[in-house]
Amino acid sequence: MAEVKQLAEYTVPAMLVGAAAGLIAGGLGAFVGQPIGWAIVTGLGLAVPLMVFGAGYAVLVALGKVPAGVFAPAAVYWVIAFPLALLMHAVVTAWVITGTPSLPPEPWKFLAFRALVSMGFAIGFLWMHEQIGRFWWPRIVGHNPYARRVVEQYTHLAAALQARKAARRTG
Repeated sequence: MAEVKQLAEYTVPAMLVGAAAGLIAGGLGAFVGQPIGWAIVTGLGLAVPLMVFGAGYAVLVALGKVPAGVFAPAAVYWVIAFPLALLMHAVVTAWVITGTPSLPPEPWKFLAFRALVSMGFAIGFLWMHEQIGRFWWPRIVGHNPYARRVVEQYTHLAAALQARKAARRTG
């Protein structure tokens, strides 16, 4: 039970990224004139799956299945998770607006296009995850082994980059 609590605590930055994406989507919906209820559905319909998938990615990092701060594994993860999150968003939105859950027209094309644009989300997710994490993980590193592991990975990476820079200056 303590392990699950520590994993959940570690995933806070990833879930905040999903929540921010939903907030932006809902805000844009309201800005373009959607009724407030539709804008809320838009925001929540996107935020919830992105928070869940974001937490899934963070758990993979926490368990050492994916290295921290490396783009390629994040891109592979999000090429699958991002289209699925948007598919869930489309189904929920259709359900709320029409009263019947339904897939978008040509779902394979829908998923393929979203897979293409997922690289942009992967870059943004990784960047925001690290930016929020650098403030959150040091706060919990004393009692959270997952945060400790990731902070150590980033510290090792920073030391290696600094050594490489120093070697270039002298050589």
